[in-house]
Order: sequence, then C-alpha cells, then structure tokens
Amino acid sequence: MPEPSLEPSTEPTGETRPPSAVTANVVSPASQAGARGACAAEEGRFAFLARAGEALASSLDEPTVLRQLAELVVPDLADWCAVDVVTPSGAVVRRAAAHRDSALVPSVYAIAGRWALREDGSLGVAHVLRTGEARLIPDVPEQVFLEAARGNESMEDTWRLGCRSVMVVPLVARGRVLGCLSLMSGAAGRYGEPDLELARELARRAALSLDNARLYGEARQAQARTARLQAVTASLSRAATEDAVAQVLAREVWEASGATRVAVLALEEDGLVRPLRVLGYSEDALAAFHRPASGAAREGIQCIRREAGWFGSLEEFVARYPQDAELARSHGQGARAVVPLWGDLRARGLLLLGWPEPRVFPAAERAFLEALAHQCAQALERAALYEALRERSERLRQALVTGDMGTWRLDLVHGKELRDAALNHLLGLPAVDSSLPVGDLLQYLHPEDRPHVEAEFRRNQREAPGFFEAEFRVIRRDGGVRWLHSVGQSFAGPDGKVTDLTGAMADVTRRKEAEERLQLLLDASRVLALRLDDVEAALPEVARLVVDHVATGCLVDLAAPDGTLRRVTAAHRVPEHDARLHAALGGTDRGPAYPALQCFQTGEVRFLSHVDFMRCEDFSTRTGHRALVDHLSPTSVLSVPLRARGRTLGVITLFTAEPQRTLVAADVSMAEELALRLSVALENARLFHDAQSAVRLRDEFLSVASHELKTPLTSLILQHNLIGRALESSGTPSLVTGRLNTAQRQVFRLTALVDNLLDVSRLSLGKLSLERAEVDLAQLTRDAVERLEDVFAQARCPLQLELPRTLPGHWDASRLDQVLVNLLTNAAKYGAGHPVSVRAGVDASDEAWVEVRDQGIGIDADALPRLFGRFERAVSERHYGGMGLGLYISRQIVEALGGRIDVDSQPGQGATFTLRLPRSAPLSVAAP
Repeated sequence: MPEPSLEPSTEPTGETRPPSAVTANVVSPASQAGARGACAAEEGRFAFLARAGEALASSLDEPTVLRQLAELVVPDLADWCAVDVVTPSGAVVRRAAAHRDSALVPSVYAIAGRWALREDGSLGVAHVLRTGEARLIPDVPEQVFLEAARGNESMEDTWRLGCRSVMVVPLVARGRVLGCLSLMSGAAGRYGEPDLELARELARRAALSLDNARLYGEARQAQARTARLQAVTASLSRAATEDAVAQVLAREVWEASGATRVAVLALEEDGLVRPLRVLGYSEDALAAFHRPASGAAREGIQCIRREAGWFGSLEEFVARYPQDAELARSHGQGARAVVPLWGDLRARGLLLLGWPEPRVFPAAERAFLEALAHQCAQALERAALYEALRERSERLRQALVTGDMGTWRLDLVHGKELRDAALNHLLGLPAVDSSLPVGDLLQYLHPEDRPHVEAEFRRNQREAPGFFEAEFRVIRRDGGVRWLHSVGQSFAGPDGKVTDLTGAMADVTRRKEAEERLQLLLDASRVLALRLDDVEAALPEVARLVVDHVATGCLVDLAAPDGTLRRVTAAHRVPEHDARLHAALGGTDRGPAYPALQCFQTGEVRFLSHVDFMRCEDFSTRTGHRALVDHLSPTSVLSVPLRARGRTLGVITLFTAEPQRTLVAADVSMAEELALRLSVALENARLFHDAQSAVRLRDEFLSVASHELKTPLTSLILQHNLIGRALESSGTPSLVTGRLNTAQRQVFRLTALVDNLLDVSRLSLGKLSLERAEVDLAQLTRDAVERLEDVFAQARCPLQLELPRTLPGHWDASRLDQVLVNLLTNAAKYGAGHPVSVRAGVDASDEAWVEVRDQGIGIDADALPRLFGRFERAVSERHYGGMGLGLYISRQIVEALGGRIDVDSQPGQGATFTLRLPRSAPLSVAAP
C-alpha cells in the first residue's frame, strides 16, 4: 500500500506506547505482579494463534482463507488490514480487506485499485514482496505523512482510514512469497517487536493455509482438466469426421479456457489453411481464413507448426507477426494463443484462441491446452484414416462388384461360412453379408464340377496350411451358369490344425467364354486344314466342335445347284436331339421366317437374341418340323452366311436352349469368323479340285506332246546321221560339216528337254518305271564323264577323278546315268573356270556314294530348301538358262532307287552334291 516518504524503522521507540489489543485482554490490573502479567500475555498470544490456526485450517478455498485471515486481525491486532497476493504475471492484487467499520471496507479495496502495485516495485509493499522481510513502522509522524500525501488521493484515504502505526508481513511458503499482510492502527506507537513476531507467526500459518488452498485448488483444477480430457477423449472416440472432431475441440476449449474466440484450422500438405470450426470471429476474419496465406504468413504458419505461441497481449502478437497486425487489432487488446494440432506424423491443423483482456498463461493451462490439442490432432488423424479407409473400402466394394469378385471365409472352429455381399451377388443371392454353416456354398456347384471341388475343399481342411486355387462352375439361383476362379489360403491354430480358410472368388465367365470361342476357331481351323480336299466331309466334325464349345445345337446348310438350301449336317449336345436332327436332314419344311432361309436370301447375319413362342410359329410349314422346333425349345438363334467372292455358299446356324446361356454379341463376331474360315475352306476346296483337274489335263497334254515330239525328233536325228555319212563319203567342205554338228547338238538338246518333260509328266502321273540290274557305278560314272569331256573343256573346268576300280550295285543304269549327267552338267555350268572333282566309294553302312564338287558361284542358304523343286532355280535363268527340272528329276529317280541326294554349299565357295544309294534293291519297290 502507499506510504509516506519517510524511512520506517524496525526497532521499537523509547516512548511509552499503549498496550496492544491482545495484551490488553490478558494483562491483569496494574496492582498485579509484572511476572504474572507477562505470563498471561504469552498465554493470550498462544490462544490467539490457536484460534487463528483453527480458523485458517477450516477451509481449503483460497478466498475463504484470505477472508478469515483479515477477519482474525481486525479488531484484535489492527484497526484495519489488507491482504495482497502476487499473481503469476507478477502483479499484486488485493484479495481480502477488513475494517472496524465495515462500511469503510470498499475504501480499502479502492486504495489498491487506484495505486497499482507490482512485485518488483520500490514501495513498501513491493519491497516486502521482493525481499520477503517484514517491515515495522511503530509511529508515523502526522505532519510528515500529510505533507507527503498532499495531492495523493490514495495516501490521503489511507491516513483517514487510520495509519499511525504499521506492520507489513510477507506470506512465505515453501520458499516463495505468496503475498503480504498489511496491519494498520490509528494509534501511534501501537506496534512493537512482540507484535511483529506475533504477526510473523500469524503470517506463516496463513501462508501455509494459503499454499494448501492453492495446492488443493490446483489439484481440483488438475482433476477437472483430467475429467475434461477424459470427456474429450470419449467425445473424440465417437467423432469419425474432421468436422465432428473440430466441433468437439471448439466446444471443449471454449468452455475450459474462457476464450471468446476459437478457431480450428486444418493444414493441408501443400501449406494451405482450411477452417473447420470458427466461433466468435468477425466476417473479415472468416474471409481471411479462406484466403490463401501470403509468403510471410505461410512462413509464420510453418513456424507455428512446430511450437505453440502464447501471447499475453496484442503487442506481443504484433511484435511476433507484424504482417497480421491490422487483423489482430480488429479483435481487441486481449491475449492470444496459437496451438499446433501436432499428430504422430505432422501438424494436422492450428487451434487459435482469443481473450478480450491481457492475461498470463500458467504452465498448467498451457499443458492442458496442448494436451487437448494433441488429442484432437490424433483424432483428426484417425478421422483422416477412417475417411481414407471408408473411401478405400467403398472403392474396393465397388471394384469387387464391378469386377465380379467376392470374398469368403470359413471359420472351422465355430462352423461358420462367411460370405460378403459381392460373392452373394455373384451367386444370384441378395447382396448382403451372410454367415451360414460350413459347406453351404457347395450346393451351388455345377454337378459336373462338384466331386473334385468338394474333394479339394475337404482336403484343404485336413492338410497343413497352404495356398490353393481352383476354377469351377456354379449354378446361380436364377439358373444361370457362371465360371468362378477361387484362390485362398488356410491357417492353423496353436495345435497345428487348420482353423480358418479365407480367399476370394472372381467371375471368369467372360474369359472362359472367350477361351471357348478361341478354342473353337483353332480346332475348326485344324479340322479344315486336314481336309482341304474334301471340306464338306469335315463339316460334321466342325458342327460337333460348335456344340461342344459354345452352342446347344449347330446346323450347316449349303447352296444346291438349283439355288435352294440343302441341309448337309447337324449336331446337338443331347444325343436324343442329335439323332432327331440327323433324321430331319433331308426335310424342306422350313417356314419363311426360318433364320437360315432369311440369311441365305439376304446374305446378312440373322441374330435372334431371344426367341419367343409366336416367332417359332413362322419357323415351320409342317407339323413335324414344328414339333421338332418345340422340342428343341431354342432360346436364341444365330445364322451367319458362308460367302466367298460375292457368292453365298451356304449358312451356318447356332442355337442355344436352357440351361445354357443365350448367345451374345461376342458370339456373333466368333460365328462370323468361323463362317469366314468355312467359306475360305469351301472355296479353296473348289479351287483345289479345279487345280487338280487342270494339272491332270496339263500332265496328260505334256505326256502326249512329248510322245508326239519324240517321233519327228528321232527321224530328224536319223536324217542328220545320214547326211553326215554322205558328207564324209563325198568329201564335202568342213563348213557344212561344222553346221551339221551344230544342228545335231541343238537336236540333242531339244531331245533332252523333251525327255525331261516326258519324265515330269510320268512322275506327275506316277508312271515312271525302273529297270533294275547289276550296274557298276564306278564305270557308269567314267562313261558319263567321258561323254561330257567336250562340255568340261568348253567350260575350262579341270576334272579330277577319284573312283574305285568297281562299285557294283542293283540299280537302273539308264536312270542313274541320267542323274550323273545332270550333276556333272550343273558342275560344269556353275563352276566354269574352276576345277571339278568327282569321287565315289562305299561307307560303313554298305551304301554307295558319288560326290560331285565344284568351286563355282555356290548357292545361297535361302535357296537350298527349294533347290530340288520342280521348275525351281537357285540362280537367274537369264544368265544360266535351263528349265529347272534336272535336279527335280534326279531326286525323284534317286528316291525311287531308295537313295537320296545331299547338297552342301555356300555363296562363292562352290557346291558339293553327294549321291547316296543302297547297293542292294529293297524287297518291294513301288513306283513313285
């Protein structure tokens, strides 16, 4: 409290002072002995302290303790008193006051309100609070005090209340100064050292009671905060979204902190701020929250992300964040707090708090708000994870439904089969999760697949845990058949036995149907390729493939010579119906709406995805055919034309009946591809027969022409011989002889060509005959070489022979000579200018061989496979001539003799032809 500017004393003065109120109550009259009076005074002090301790200990409420302290002092120790307490911010606040005249108590409070004190001040009360030492002013001089208080309203009020003797005692507990007790008396010299000691003891007990009250209050606050945190935890556990979490946080902080402004902001990963819940802020502030943060503001947000900001006043906040000064001033001068919502991974958001007045944030309050923020940050993370999980679950559910997939689990311990909604949807059941007895799924298996699937199912329940996979068919509740692909895994319990099986099933019907269509096309192509000469005979097998893969029945109609449509084959999955279809092959009682007839007439695909009863009425013109159609009960019909070169060759018809699925658009594409292959095969077969006829006519012509050409050529050769003899006998000049020789060579060449053509025609007709006899292959080779000496001489080819003395065998001499001449002639032609070697011998298998090797131009690798073909050549005929028949005829002759011809050649390194023949004739030799 304010005091006059005079130096107080802690020592008692020598003046006689009136006894204190406490001693006055216990001291005996002046006639009693001094020793007895002192003892009574001491007993009075003890009694007073006992009453004071009892009163101070009667409550743990801080205001009650301070009020009882003031009431204890007045009027026993002072005319009036004041209790000042140090706040956490260092300010001094008057918490209790008392006066003999209760009407003056407000004046005691008013003095403190007009004269604000701080713990670190320099006045009397501030000095006691700072040093923790009591002060005693036994006598305050009136004149000096009044002169000091002149113009000071607070000091004047203090003197009027009574301020002639003063004691200021600190309230110290656990080494801390909690406040001070000021005792005032209107009587000068009232207080002395004994009174100061009494005041100190009273202050010590009061400080203990105040500290206990504060500890109790802090404990209650901590308990309340703990209870609030528990309530927040419970509320957050029920909050599954960001908005719900923000609502809980804003409400709890609003109630717990006393803030008038609360904002919960979400921090995006890109640095943007998104408001979740805002309370008490103006429209401008709300608009600022929705705007992207500036560069400086974003840096501030990044800083706040790591550490909370506590600002006791506007000035502190502006000093830290000057870029937000204008917006902050619009909210007033109060305190602010910015707490990051820091989760396990990153800052999820910010908590903004505002108060209308400046304040100090105790450590307990900071810890409470930070704990609250951390809980909410974790709740935001959980909400984000829950939302992500919900979104992923929804996407997974949609993916499972869209992708025709479902999951299942077998709990063998409890005997439960758990199926999700997607799997039940695949089975045609209500799309809900279900729990049924183990084995319920087996009832939907296709009868053909049930034995092996059930056996595999039982085996996986008995054997060690592992993975399994299977494909099978199921019959839906609506009767449809679907293919499922199942994968799963079994798990074992502590005893090693299988306790759970879990997995997923996917609808692979489309894939299986596509595989069946592809397999049908492959099998049909294979069948048609094997029967190129007679495709019509392969049609029954193609029809059977169709019904085995994609359809219930298949009909094939071809165009007759008279332009009508004739049924050539039919097939059905059911043997009884198959027999009835074959019995009705020759019938012509099909009605005008019959799909095959319409398809044949228009040349376009006729597809009936659903056949109703009324439409079936127009399929037939007779009762018998109508009964057959009713008996087959088709549900879908597809007729595709067989077209080639602008002509409709026929129609292939596919139809389905229950329980098989109906035909779809993909089956139309498949049927068109099958029809194309059938059409090509039919057309190729026709062309093949036409080509065979043409080749047969050609071969017959060549045979006849060759025979006819042989007669004039033989006569011409005879005439040349007679002319030559006549010239020799008459001595005609050599010029005529040279021209005659040229003519003879051309005739011989023509004869060779005619012989080759004749041999080719014989080979084509299978009329080449062999006349086997004992032949010396070595001598036959020498004779051929000798006849071709002029040929080798003209080609400038040195000839090297390595032949055994004899090489006997059972062969056709003339045909073998033809082969040797062809090989030697080729060596001279393509090896011109290089040596030619001819060798012969017998190998270990008693097989005779003759090798003709030249060092000429060689043969390309890609020409070797076609070298022995008819009319085939490895080089250009423009440079080397020839018809390409020599090697073809030679190979046919050698193979007819049971041998073979091998060739080894590389470009630029010549060629080696090796003739290999068995020396003994086979038991039976068939003409080629």
